[in-house]
Amino acid sequence: AMAPPGDEAPEAEAEAVAAPARRRRGAVELHPRPLLDPELPRLLEERGFPGSHARSIWEHLLEHPLCTDVAEVPALPKALLPWLSEHFTTSTASVKRRMASQDGTTKLLISLQDGVEVEAVVINHGGDGEFSSVSRPRMKPGATLCLSSQAGCRMGCKFCATGTLGLIRSLHAGEILEQLRLARTVRPDIRKIVFMGMGEPLENFDAVTSVVRLLTSEQVLFRLGGRPVTLSTVAPTPNCITRLVDAGLAGSTRLAVSLHAPTQELREQIVPSARVMPLPKLMDEIDAFGRAASKVSKRAREEGVLIEYCMLKGVNDSAECANQLGELLHPRRDMVYVNAVGQRHRGCLRPAGQKGGRLRLRRTGRRRGRRRRRLPHRRRRCSR
Repeated sequence: AMAPPGDEAPEAEAEAVAAPARRRRGAVELHPRPLLDPELPRLLEERGFPGSHARSIWEHLLEHPLCTDVAEVPALPKALLPWLSEHFTTSTASVKRRMASQDGTTKLLISLQDGVEVEAVVINHGGDGEFSSVSRPRMKPGATLCLSSQAGCRMGCKFCATGTLGLIRSLHAGEILEQLRLARTVRPDIRKIVFMGMGEPLENFDAVTSVVRLLTSEQVLFRLGGRPVTLSTVAPTPNCITRLVDAGLAGSTRLAVSLHAPTQELREQIVPSARVMPLPKLMDEIDAFGRAASKVSKRAREEGVLIEYCMLKGVNDSAECANQLGELLHPRRDMVYVNAVGQRHRGCLRPAGQKGGRLRLRRTGRRRGRRRRRLPHRRRRCSR
């Protein structure tokens, strides 16, 4: 989950925010509903209209993010417009604030229909825009969108500012997709989607998986790249990752697991929800996901599972932790990659510096290096 810029809110303010959050934890019915909703084809068919009209509507809304009237969508039957106008709207959310950094990353504060606010972040990695030459030169031009799946979060991770809010409510599938439409007003060249914003995606399983299915099955419509979705999770409950496999999403979605510790005891201190997910069980589910993904495509096998590890000074950045992490991941070294980062956020646990908290997995973990281009045979040096 993302941390807002600046210092954390004081404890009193956090409690004041979290108190109404607990009262609003139930489901919220949207009226009108957003047109960018995965359920729209089914609803159209129930009214006796072809479900294919939904694709025409989505295509128009994505190409014209500022459209405010469904009547502007071409080739829709006139008999359909009154029902759409009564029950749906082109957008239930709006951008309340926009913050840009020097490297081209842009954070959007989005206000939902009931006034709840979430964040979406457009991450620049070259291509269009003022900062097209900045950072990540080996990535294709474009941008990545970091989506929120919930307002607030109840996981309570010690380094995460969102966790101090508690869970306000889960987002509807249409509200998740609307973040993409609003972000396209900032960067039309969004090619990748990551569920690493506010909330725990697998706690909002039905809405998130319906969005993932739509994005991965309609990559041309949403103008996304190959295997475009990465889903980040702390694995809040047993079998939550297995449900992704059972839903058939292992091949089309990349999994990122927020591990943050090499032992069960330490992980429970950093990620309190780990109490209900034993580490051996988590590793078994990661293995099952990796095996299922490798059967689908070569690309899915090569990308593997991403292990997220936030280094916290004096907590999980010691040489002993590095050795334990290497031992934990060594049996699955052909399946996982470790992303060890040092956060700057001033959370409950102080983050580690880059030098003192560098995590080394050279001996027991997997190294992913830059492949050298081999010279043609006639240009190679003789080894004698």
